[in-house]
Amino acid sequence: ELLVGLTPPALQRVFFSDSGSVAVEVAVKMALQYWRARGVSGRTKLVSCRGGYHGDTFGAMGVCDPEGGMHARMFSGTLMEHHFAPRPAPAWSAAERRAAQVSAPQARAPQAQAQSVDMAREVGELLRGPHGHEVAAVILEPVVQGAGGMRFYHPGFLESVRRHCDEHGVLLILDEIATGFGRTGELFAFEHCGKAGSGRREKVVPDILCLGKALTGGYMTLGATLATEEVALGVSGGGGGGGGG
Repeated sequence: ELLVGLTPPALQRVFFSDSGSVAVEVAVKMALQYWRARGVSGRTKLVSCRGGYHGDTFGAMGVCDPEGGMHARMFSGTLMEHHFAPRPAPAWSAAERRAAQVSAPQARAPQAQAQSVDMAREVGELLRGPHGHEVAAVILEPVVQGAGGMRFYHPGFLESVRRHCDEHGVLLILDEIATGFGRTGELFAFEHCGKAGSGRREKVVPDILCLGKALTGGYMTLGATLATEEVALGVSGGGGGGGGG
């Protein structure tokens, strides 16, 4: 009840697990099962971004950077293959950050918004391209690519990706395991969208949200995957080996 109260009203269902990586596993399975329940068997791939990191379990490793990621060499050829867009452009350079003397996403290079929209078009191209019919969901770390180098990107990128997902009927999964609960200045990183200076000021709400780490303040390992009612009902009614809880 507390998590539902803290997150957007659309996210009404919660699935608890034992870690952030498993929360991502659950999210991926939810997305695949959602489409299977709708009678669409071909949507078995995800779109992610280069430089992304989503965990150390097998399914989560599959949506990490397949070339520069920490799992790339050892597990190359063994993980499920997905589609990857270029990593989002950084919201500012180190020099610009020092000049502004701030470290939050509000300090943005003037060209960052335009760059973010251009980079998001790459995600849109994957969704409308020859393999677009294979895509079940897009998964991103909102605003910050943590293990990929602590790269902050413009919230406008996330806003544009949400529009592309809506245009093509694809689910959006946001991995807030490293960014959730105030680590970027907002309670959740995706809440930087819709703020002054974020571009078109469009609020972004994911279809599936992954939480962990600060969820317990480090006292115990715990993950949570939140979903909209539509996704949850699709999963619970779709058969194919769901979960409990």
